[in-house]
Amino acid sequence: MATTDASSQGLQQVLCFALAGEAYALPILKVREIQAQATITRIPKAPSYMPGVINLRGAIVPILELRQRFSLGDPPEDTRPVIVIVEVQGRTLGIRVDSVSDVLDLDPSAIRPAPELGTQTALGREFIAGLASLPGASGSDSMLILLDLDRLLSDGELLALENATA
Repeated sequence: MATTDASSQGLQQVLCFALAGEAYALPILKVREIQAQATITRIPKAPSYMPGVINLRGAIVPILELRQRFSLGDPPEDTRPVIVIVEVQGRTLGIRVDSVSDVLDLDPSAIRPAPELGTQTALGREFIAGLASLPGASGSDSMLILLDLDRLLSDGELLALENATA
């Protein structure tokens, strides 16, 4: 009996989201939930890409502002950001994005390695797990940037997060 389950075909499921007009994705297995409404409590002296923490059913979850982390500027006034709760190196973390679109099944053979862009790029190559083409409605392909969540923060930054929320 044939199955159509994505895992049986070797496909990778990813959650797609928008950030500064670009399409990004992260492995669905890293995603715990999506929070459309959450009040962020600011933490004094936190870096600009860590605006604060949220209370998620009694757990204190640090928030990472991806626009700041990737030097993409402030969101437009009419943007209603969404917080994606993820698991990074055994820690629960919220990442704030412009919007979440959908879940896609990606064929691993369609994922290309990130190109060498030099050392002065805004989005460091170390965060990018790969790039995939998304077929567009007009026939033109747009790129989907796959993030490597485990490399999004350094060990020192993860430690700082723990200390800030302890």
